[in-house]
Amino acid sequence: MHSQKILVSNLMNPKVQTDFEDQNIMSACNIMYANNIGCVIIVTHGRNQAPLGIITERDVVRILGKLDPDLLQTPLSTHMSRPLITIEQSASINDAANIMNNKKIRRLVVVDRNNKMTGIMTQRDIFKAIGKDPSLFSELYGNAFSSKFKEIYERYNKYCLED
Repeated sequence: MHSQKILVSNLMNPKVQTDFEDQNIMSACNIMYANNIGCVIIVTHGRNQAPLGIITERDVVRILGKLDPDLLQTPLSTHMSRPLITIEQSASINDAANIMNNKKIRRLVVVDRNNKMTGIMTQRDIFKAIGKDPSLFSELYGNAFSSKFKEIYERYNKYCLED
């Protein structure tokens, strides 16, 4: 299948876990733990709960690694990564992969035409699509990439078959 025809809306997870900007890191950790996920989208209070930023497992490790107990009580708005990188649900998997690679990120918040959050797309979602159609790998990442990293690609395929 051609990567330009695979829409983000078909791969994204519509169940986005959120937390409010004035909550602390323990609140975000509880949400990640309870839902077995690696990030929480930080939103505003109010009816529209607009997405502001993201807290990831990596952010949590960096915060805890500072060994400053006061950081556990500071609002998520001070810890979150921003600006939040988004993609329209009508974009292709190719667009998503390009944004993730160029920005060196692993997650994109999916929005509709009105910029309302409708889901989240991760590198894992892209890898699942590649698992179903391995030809997407070279299409998304280029032939030079797949030949240069053939061992990694083969290990990835082995991992997928074992899982």
